[in-house]
Amino acid sequence: MTEEAATPLPERLLLSTRREYLDALERLIGLAQRELRMFDADFSELKIDTPRTQELLRAFLIGGRDNRLYIAVHSCDYIRNYCPRLLELLRQFSDRMYIHQTQGDAARAQDCFVLADRLHCVRRPVQAQPRAALRFNDEQEGQGLHLRFSEIWDSSLPAVSATTSGL
Repeated sequence: MTEEAATPLPERLLLSTRREYLDALERLIGLAQRELRMFDADFSELKIDTPRTQELLRAFLIGGRDNRLYIAVHSCDYIRNYCPRLLELLRQFSDRMYIHQTQGDAARAQDCFVLADRLHCVRRPVQAQPRAALRFNDEQEGQGLHLRFSEIWDSSLPAVSATTSGL
């Protein structure tokens, strides 16, 4: 058997509802082996703090010492105020989980996406629209989204810390 025959072919599925997008998020978290990169306006529609999603993220983070979770958002208010499970994961895995807030040009981005291992992704070209594309085993698309996320990440600042401080 040649290596070419063993490599899975890229697969693309069109999604038309927000529910399908949420289901795709869970699938991608389950597929991730080393790295998850998530970009969204504020995560309020992503249902990132459900027990199921938290369980999947926890399993991913404990799955390997080198596993990393990068989250970039335009606004951190929803995460700070309504995502206690996500914040608990951040406390437990602060060495492998990072939450940044976009600045400058990145703060005007209108798409949202989740990228697993530069190989599998789900992307909505316009965050306000439910339409999305889910891709599996697509190195070319994964590389493009990785570069896009890197640009966003470079134009963002750490915004949510593992500890709470105040007066």
